[in-house]
Amino acid sequence: MSITNQIPIISGHMLDLNDFRLFSLMDEEHITEFAHHGLHRHDCFEMFWITKGQGRVRIDFQDYNLSPNTLVLISPGQIHGWFGEYSVQEVEGFMLIFSSELMSRQTSALAGWSPTTLFEMMGSNPFQRLSEDQAYIFNELFGLLSREKARFQKDQTLAVRNYIELLLIEMSRIEDQWEQSHREEAGFKLTRQYLLAVETNFRAITSVSEYASMLYVSSNHLNDSVQKTLGCTAINVLRERQLLEAKRLLSFSSANVDEIASHIGFRDASYFGRWFKKNMGLTPTTFRKLN
Repeated sequence: MSITNQIPIISGHMLDLNDFRLFSLMDEEHITEFAHHGLHRHDCFEMFWITKGQGRVRIDFQDYNLSPNTLVLISPGQIHGWFGEYSVQEVEGFMLIFSSELMSRQTSALAGWSPTTLFEMMGSNPFQRLSEDQAYIFNELFGLLSREKARFQKDQTLAVRNYIELLLIEMSRIEDQWEQSHREEAGFKLTRQYLLAVETNFRAITSVSEYASMLYVSSNHLNDSVQKTLGCTAINVLRERQLLEAKRLLSFSSANVDEIASHIGFRDASYFGRWFKKNMGLTPTTFRKLN
């Protein structure tokens, strides 16, 4: 068994996922089942649209309070779960699950989007609280998806793909003015390419210079672009992704520290331990005990 497979996973197959499934958060039978799973991850995309009530969710070691007009985006592999004083039964809205294959069959600019590029448009925050005008659009689109779920109609899969694409397009518009004005800049596009490359290769490629070569730019140019777009250096992006993976594995796998260090690209487990403590203020072993 691989290290990552030791982390609890609810696969699309387990969910009887055939391209997509839409759940009402008022459907007590299904939603209570999800809540009882505790912290887990998926191999598919998950989107929550909260219309009423309050809840609390943990996503990759961060806690978020949910309220009406909240959109929650969860990528494949992200560890998450409901918890706290509020339960999932106390919110209303929808939970949409869809496969990456669904979007890969699109012919639009969304085709082939990865978990990183798909949700990077939202920044580092996996949820957004929307204005009333924005919420109106999402209520309409989720209503149309609900209609497709209720009865089989001609070209249902095509309709669902298009509705989900519209959801993603609307999400891409929920950005601050700075990002809107820089979306077409070469530096913005290069940064997005770098994020995708890191997500795909962070275990095997651990130097910025190698990513720069992969993207046919100099290390300085790559770093300048990332710094301008994200406000942090290229090496910080890479190290943060490694750190997240280390935290996941320490919390949800039984692999020892040496195995985890090797899995995320550290040849020297002692150096990994020092690096982890520098970033987290705790040794890997202490972090595991506390989590």
